[in-house]
Amino acid sequence: MNKIKIHVVSRDDFIARYFPDFQELVENKINPDTIPERFYCGGKGVWTFQTLLTLSYYYNQKIECSWGTECRSDAVNLMHNDHFGSRVKPWKGVTVVARADRPPVIGADYVVEQNPEVASGKGRLFIPNWPQPGVQPRERTDDAVRTVAYFGRVDSFPPEYASEEFKQRLAAEGIDLRISFNNWTDYRDVDVCVSFRKSHDHKLARKPASKLINGWLGKTVMVCDDEPSFRAIRESELDYLIAKNPDEAFAAIMRLKNDPTLFRSMLEQGEKRLQVYSREAVAARWFALFESIWQKGLHQRPAAVRALRFGFGKAIRPLTRKM
Repeated sequence: MNKIKIHVVSRDDFIARYFPDFQELVENKINPDTIPERFYCGGKGVWTFQTLLTLSYYYNQKIECSWGTECRSDAVNLMHNDHFGSRVKPWKGVTVVARADRPPVIGADYVVEQNPEVASGKGRLFIPNWPQPGVQPRERTDDAVRTVAYFGRVDSFPPEYASEEFKQRLAAEGIDLRISFNNWTDYRDVDVCVSFRKSHDHKLARKPASKLINGWLGKTVMVCDDEPSFRAIRESELDYLIAKNPDEAFAAIMRLKNDPTLFRSMLEQGEKRLQVYSREAVAARWFALFESIWQKGLHQRPAAVRALRFGFGKAIRPLTRKM
């Protein structure tokens, strides 16, 4: 079989600012777990250039990589939702658009959703977001709960979980609370992760289960709100414990502290779930998608038919902004 041609489509200024050395990184076969921070801070780079770099690393002999500002008629064209529009000439080739946490995509051949709960309908499919590169997992192998941590953005974390009262309740039980807004990779001394958000609007259904998956990658146990993306991939209570407020979070953490068997079972469950959500497993999903498209020869369809499809999608897009 000829190599699958995968072409990332982006804006010229975006490429020049963040990925001027992309050719060099591909040629050097850089390990995707050691990529620079610019590859995973912001969806436009994560869903496109990180995907292309990772596939090049794992499937170098089976794919041909390229990137530019317009779609190619002889390739599978991958782009972020923000870059999908008439400017890139999406009627050329076949289009795979990563929706991310944006409104629905209309007019693309395939839409990649980061939450399986919303991946319904023809051409829409679920592929997990890439796990955090460079994670340093928990080093201790015992079942003691000594450190609880939050990894995420400062504007998302509810202040009641960062309050002195909550910290003191944990400290009285010999547990340290670490809030990390900048370093999202160091889990070495962490036992339990927490994940909560200030906002619970309709956009939450579009969010990925990244914090949960990164917690598994860090060999920790999760206490969190029951977010749609978490719930959509949950197999059992061993995936995470649910808490809706600080009192429930404290109770869940104490349950883990006082029940080493439960803590150990949840650690083992996390290792099991990584068989599906590890970097290599996600890469396999992407490759399977591109291989299927290539074998079907969809990139060879007439441009006129594709242009009509895109035009229809653009016409009805304003009606879908909050879906």
